[in-house]
Amino acid sequence: MGSMADIEHDERRTYQRIPVGYTSRCLMPDGGEYEGMVSNISACGCYIELDAFATRPDPSERVVAYVDKLGRFEGVVVRSAEDGFALELEMTPPKRERFAAMLAKVANGDQAALEEIRRHPRVDAADKPTTLTLANGSTGSCKIIDMSLSGASVETHLRPTIGVYVEIGRMRGRVVRHHENGFAVEFAEVAPTPKAVMRHFEPSHQTM
Repeated sequence: MGSMADIEHDERRTYQRIPVGYTSRCLMPDGGEYEGMVSNISACGCYIELDAFATRPDPSERVVAYVDKLGRFEGVVVRSAEDGFALELEMTPPKRERFAAMLAKVANGDQAALEEIRRHPRVDAADKPTTLTLANGSTGSCKIIDMSLSGASVETHLRPTIGVYVEIGRMRGRVVRHHENGFAVEFAEVAPTPKAVMRHFEPSHQTM
């Protein structure tokens, strides 16, 4: 295995790391929530600066970061320092490649690429409870982890088959991936506003 310096060197050769300066909200492993600033980012990782009073996460701990203009990221801490920490971002390979391409355009001054990144930014839905209706008509309960105008991530013990359509509250969408706590859906239609999405997340009927 190579050293962390070797890994970071390989990352620099593979993915361009660019300075940004975006505000962020970090959810720490101990349940704490702190404001920070992403000082630089690549498709593999980012560095988040924290205020002096904020708890520093330890290496190997998991952190969720909501980054202004970019959305929600989750990853593992690879280095902790006095002024912040380095986070290795977890993404599917296709998403990582798309994100890398967009960041490269942003670094070259293409602001349209940044608009594409933040076209449908994800927001925290505060674990809003709602109903889940499966393709066969059976129902269950779920919680909305986060959402955007075009999709949502839900927490539930159910795992509908990827590709099938389900209803989250009254929002119809296609299951696009599973994750540790549930699954993600892509809405059949893009909602006009976040408030419209939240209205459609109201439970449509009683669950069994």
